[in-house]
Amino acid sequence: MEKVTLDTVLERLDRLEKGIIELNENVSVLVDHVVKQEQDELRTGEQVMAYFGKNKEEHAKLVREVFEIMDINGEPIPAEELQERMEKSGIRPIDNEFSRAIIKERYR
Repeated sequence: MEKVTLDTVLERLDRLEKGIIELNENVSVLVDHVVKQEQDELRTGEQVMAYFGKNKEEHAKLVREVFEIMDINGEPIPAEELQERMEKSGIRPIDNEFSRAIIKERYR
């Protein structure tokens, strides 16, 4: 087993950051391809949620299309179950702007 040093941790972190940047770029291109309306004015997670909250059927259709392109299948799990899984994994939704917008919309 490889000895873990500060240098190896930093290298792994660097690779992870680059991978996340690439993933974000790919998802952005995919979403831009699927979402046909001009949405340049949407700057925050809250604005995105408000925009798609106006037409939930269209939003659901877009999500299905994105999932199909990404070859994601299966039945979605309830939000509460997802939140429990996230918390067990150490992810705090309140630390993420997009998650905060979802939480705010849900309890409006």
